Amino acid sequence: MIEKLNAHVHSIFAPYQNAKTAKELEEELLQNLIEKYNDYKQKGSSEQEAYRLTVDSIGEVSELLEAFNLQYSELEQAINMDYSRQRLLDSDFRSVSVHDGKFNSCDLTRSDFSHSDLTNSTFKSSNLNNCIFENVNLTSTLFKSSNLKGVTFKNSIYNKTHFKSCNLAGLIFDGETFNQTIFEGSTLKKASFRDATLKNVQFRTSDLKKINFEGATMDKLTYNFLIGAKVDLSNVTIL
Repeated sequence: MIEKLNAHVHSIFAPYQNAKTAKELEEELLQNLIEKYNDYKQKGSSEQEAYRLTVDSIGEVSELLEAFNLQYSELEQAINMDYSRQRLLDSDFRSVSVHDGKFNSCDLTRSDFSHSDLTNSTFKSSNLNNCIFENVNLTSTLFKSSNLKGVTFKNSIYNKTHFKSCNLAGLIFDGETFNQTIFEGSTLKKASFRDATLKNVQFRTSDLKKINFEGATMDKLTYNFLIGAKVDLSNVTIL
């Protein structure tokens, strides 16, 4: 019966599984219902009767569910956010989910995006001086004509990420994994990709002088492109 109760509660929360707080609320409700179920049994109810009474009692938390539903609707509306043309120095964007977000022509100096999901977001002509992108989902994120001086990139997801006309000179990408990432018309002078993994990565008309790929692993396409650009790949592994 406990498994049946668990399945019933899970079905209630199924529409909200994309919200980070859904799982916590589901577990809390389930624990409360299990306690009610055991109380009914201790008072002499059969398993079937205890289950029925417990499920019927869910109506008592309807206000909580309605409040959660409203909160989730607000979250959906907040996901598509436009922060363009704002001064957001030292902003705390840690653990936020901003799909299709626009951070264009922004001053985001020293802002922290750690543990955030920035899927399909854009940073065009933005000042990202000394920003932190640690454990960030940068899938299909576009950085275009932006200042990335002193930016920290660490343990992030670079699937189809696009750096266009950006100054990435001296940045550290050690140990990162890049998949279908594009570096276009960007300066990567003295950037470091030590021990990084590169799969189908393009470096279109970019400055690759003194770039460090020591210990990196890459597919043949990426390797051949870099060899053609006369990059030192003497200590890399080809997939």
